[in-house]
Amino acid sequence: MKEEKIIKAIMAYLTNELHIDLQISPIKIWLEGDAIVMEGQLDSIAYKKKALLKAISIPGTSGVIDRLRVRPSKEMSDKEITNHLSDALTEESSIDESSINIEINNGVVDLEGTVPSLSHKRLAGVLAWWVPGSTEIINSLDVHPPEEDSDDEVTDAVKIVFEKDRLVDSSSILVATKGWVVTLSGTVNDDIEREAAENDAWYVWGVNGVVNNIKVIR
Repeated sequence: MKEEKIIKAIMAYLTNELHIDLQISPIKIWLEGDAIVMEGQLDSIAYKKKALLKAISIPGTSGVIDRLRVRPSKEMSDKEITNHLSDALTEESSIDESSINIEINNGVVDLEGTVPSLSHKRLAGVLAWWVPGSTEIINSLDVHPPEEDSDDEVTDAVKIVFEKDRLVDSSSILVATKGWVVTLSGTVNDDIEREAAENDAWYVWGVNGVVNNIKVIR
């Protein structure tokens, strides 16, 4: 009965709140002990993160085992993803690509190694998400020397990502973070830019929520 109620609650959220067509994007949900397991493929990082956050919020469970993947915008082999990401890291002058080890299995990218700051860790993760064939990013990069994380650090990272994204005009978007939830405001020219900005914020490691108050100028 407990498992049935949990599955119904999550499925209702996916269909009623996120408006996900579960015929097109079937999601499997079950319990392993008190942990919720979620498996399937969703159209965006926002859907994936929101679905996980909903599951985590359900009382009486010990956590969530994440097997959700983001549907790739382009089918790519693991070798193609590796080459694409290696090139992106090499072109980013602030990142020492030689200090990062890339492992990829069926589109799931695992980043390991050492970077000099949290901003570098977050930027490397976003560059991996931007590879069209990536379906999940496991950001296992260590920061050395260690840094204390904060909302301000997250805000700075999101701003850096916006400056790197050709789809986003960073000068027109304001970023604020509180309790690891990023709030975006300002104006953009179309829905594509608005969605790109929100996805970029979700891509940033450590972000637990995105409030998109950006307005589109028609």
